[in-house]
Amino acid sequence: MKTSVVEKYKTACAAIGLAPNSFISKALENQRLHIRIGKIQPEEWKPIIKCLENNSSITEIIIEATVPSHCIYVKKSTTPSFTLAVKNHLMKSLSSCLVCSSVVRRLSIISVPLKKAQLDLLSHGLSRNQSLEFLCLQGSISGHKAFNAVFSTVRMCLNIVHLDFSQCKLSDESCSLIGSLIRSQTLERHTQTWKHTLRYNNPDTTTVSGLRRITLNGNPIGDDGCEIITTAMQDDYWIKAIDLQQCDISDEGAKMFLVMLEDNSSISVLDLRLNSKIKDEKLLEKIADCLNRNKQNDAYGFIPGDLLDRKKAVKPKKTARRSISNINLRNSLNESRASKKATQYENYYNSMLKNSVVKNMEHLNDISLNNDKDKFSPILIHQTPLPKQSAAAKIGEETKIFAMLDELKNDLEVYKRELYLEKEKTKVLESKISALERENLFLKNQQQNQSSELEPELLETIETSFSQFHNFLDMLKQAGYGDLCQLVNK
Repeated sequence: MKTSVVEKYKTACAAIGLAPNSFISKALENQRLHIRIGKIQPEEWKPIIKCLENNSSITEIIIEATVPSHCIYVKKSTTPSFTLAVKNHLMKSLSSCLVCSSVVRRLSIISVPLKKAQLDLLSHGLSRNQSLEFLCLQGSISGHKAFNAVFSTVRMCLNIVHLDFSQCKLSDESCSLIGSLIRSQTLERHTQTWKHTLRYNNPDTTTVSGLRRITLNGNPIGDDGCEIITTAMQDDYWIKAIDLQQCDISDEGAKMFLVMLEDNSSISVLDLRLNSKIKDEKLLEKIADCLNRNKQNDAYGFIPGDLLDRKKAVKPKKTARRSISNINLRNSLNESRASKKATQYENYYNSMLKNSVVKNMEHLNDISLNNDKDKFSPILIHQTPLPKQSAAAKIGEETKIFAMLDELKNDLEVYKRELYLEKEKTKVLESKISALERENLFLKNQQQNQSSELEPELLETIETSFSQFHNFLDMLKQAGYGDLCQLVNK
């Protein structure tokens, strides 16, 4: 019978004569391991590490430094019991758990400073894991160099849905890596969607793996980082939420997001709170209208209003509180107007995209269109029209693609016929070669037989001729012609 994780932890504690930690035991009953570093005694680390090592049943792991709940963003320091050796052993066991587990979904390491060797252990576990969906390293890495150490592994983890790098001292240089992550995953997801469109299949874009939410709260990325992120988001239709609290963003950065939201219909959460440099309230109103337009039933359960009236983690300044409350009041007063705009926008794009689908699919049979409220056929890769591209240009590109596919099919048939003819010619030549080889073998055997038959007779004839010649010489000697015989011998 398989031992449960709670029993494994209690057995490890009993082996060293230690009472189990009640907080950890209670969390393990729900298949969660919640380690509050400041409340762990030095002797309690050994059973915790042993319980975590090679564990394949824990679904959530939280490792955090304990501070008062109202100081979420305060820098935390490790306790004396959490030494460097303990930290190394903990990261090794965590890496082994990630490698062998197929059920762990969430991993949070909060305000635990990680060095390069420990980040390498974490990267090894992440690279071998296929089930992790949420990764939070809030306050655990510091600066671009540490972020780059773990980024190359995170970039290849398409199973991760939510990344949280809050309070990691990331700059606009780190945003270039995040932008490359968004672009690479966008290309990969476009490729997966395109495979499902072959032979007129209808792809389900909601099942495509990859990031859905990025959290960068408390990082001084500034407007330059906003420019990099918005540029990367132009062609992405899968990311639903971006959190950018306290990121030193001004009105210029907010304008970049507004331009991006005018063409992007997938983002439903854009958290720009606690950025004191954003002064333009009308700009925030326009962003809220775009988010209301993009509102849909996503996996996060957020609505655009959450960005404005959700409980604040840090007490803002009075000016910030007044601006946020004014926006809340204005949004509540204009709720009907925003919903009406969103409905008009949705109806407009539904009708336009429905007409585009009908034109592109005229050669198919049994096309059934729903009412105006129904969505367009999911055979299209994008849910919204691409920026700076007309419907006619889009139809022309699709026509070219279908023409290229038909041409490739014709070329394939021609090559198949040529290959068949070459195979037939090869068979004929091989039969001729085998016949010639048999004939050659027959002639060789016949020649050998003839030479073996003629050789005795030829030797006998030669011997007879020599004996007759010697008899003739003897006759000449007897007749007195000895001198002549000597000349013949010479």
